[in-house]
Amino acid sequence: IRFKVFSEDMNNASRYCTAAGESRPNMEGGTRVCRRKDVLTAEKKSMILNQVLPRAIKLHMDRLHIQPFTGPVVLPNFSAGTLCGEFEIPSSHHTTGVSGADMVLYVAAAPTRYYTHAWAVACFALPDGRPVAGVINFGPHAVTDSEFSVRIAAHGIAHALGFEYFYFFLRNMTQTIPEVRGKKNVVVVSSPKTLEKTRAHFNCTSAPGMELEDEGQGTTASSHWKRRNAKDELMAGGAGAGYYTALTLAVFEDMGFYRAQWDMAEQMPWGSNSGCELLTEKCLTNGVTQYPEMFCHAASKVLLCTSDRFAVGDCDIVSHLKPLPVHFQYFADPRRGGFLDDKMDYCPLIGESQATGCIDGRADIMPGSRIGPSSRCLKGVGLRDSIGLTGDVCAEVSCDNDTVSVRYLGDETWHACPEGSTITPTGPVFVSGKIVCPRRIEVCLCPLETQCWR
Repeated sequence: IRFKVFSEDMNNASRYCTAAGESRPNMEGGTRVCRRKDVLTAEKKSMILNQVLPRAIKLHMDRLHIQPFTGPVVLPNFSAGTLCGEFEIPSSHHTTGVSGADMVLYVAAAPTRYYTHAWAVACFALPDGRPVAGVINFGPHAVTDSEFSVRIAAHGIAHALGFEYFYFFLRNMTQTIPEVRGKKNVVVVSSPKTLEKTRAHFNCTSAPGMELEDEGQGTTASSHWKRRNAKDELMAGGAGAGYYTALTLAVFEDMGFYRAQWDMAEQMPWGSNSGCELLTEKCLTNGVTQYPEMFCHAASKVLLCTSDRFAVGDCDIVSHLKPLPVHFQYFADPRRGGFLDDKMDYCPLIGESQATGCIDGRADIMPGSRIGPSSRCLKGVGLRDSIGLTGDVCAEVSCDNDTVSVRYLGDETWHACPEGSTITPTGPVFVSGKIVCPRRIEVCLCPLETQCWR
């Protein structure tokens, strides 16, 4: 699949933040007052156009094949008030068009809400329904030169390629299933390949399809996988590991426009081989879960790894003001449950605390952690620094061929860390304890490292 990228909005200083206090278009029909972190510096601009976007595009190019579009892509004039109409499109694209592309992408870096890393939509489709143009806006405050940002960009591009409820509905790919986990109904993608890959991932031969999100707003919600079931998948709602699994590849193939490169599918630990109960039953019953790697039941005294290993955090659990709906009650206390904002049907999970990301967190609140673009969270057993127990910690991770190596805080040496073994850290930081070597698929996203890792 051939991409062509245009970034007119990143070359016009009235379309992005150059200083705090300015007012700039937000590309959603309104304006935002710029904060210092919203400023598109030369470094951030280069990061988006030369690092993050090319790597995100490559994730799709390596996995999706398409019948090349022979003619130029000639775009209509998008009406004011639409998202696509907010972006600056060269006038020639409306007349002579863009040649040699299967997807034309228009990129901006306007300020976004603090919790929005980036967003994207499809803008224009061929008569057969295949999307050929889209827009993506990066919030400069959230962009880092990291795999985390690459996956967020790849998620957005997938929406532009047609991963949207509108297309699922048009192509008759969905079904409404009644009485699921006490809900009146849920919507699933039940087209053939998606059905097959859903059943394989969860090891559940009776799954009716892959469930779509029902929390959040409107079709934005239903254009993502149900986060409770697929939290770390590329097309789950919310930022995370972004594993490009067979589930998302299957949707693209079922659309009829793309052919998937199946050997490039990534393996997501979340929900893998869980059995049907994960999809049909409560995540916890009386405070006990069958899936301790996924869900938690109480706050911890130390920091713990999030499932995507991009952060340390604690169990997102709270006592709500009112009893939760019966089908979301997982504890003896009917008010106890996870956070609404986690979009997990109130299932509690280890969530990133404020500024505890392995890539860009605050060292002063992350004892024992080494922070940087290639850092991931590793489990600690009895790890102590001079002050006390540290819990789990972030360390730099390097993935080569078959080996995983780690570099922890206080030691500049890379240590081989084969799955199933432990490392006993030495140096000035740790006084006792061990670091548990991770499963390779939990820290090295790609099946073939050279395909998508730095």
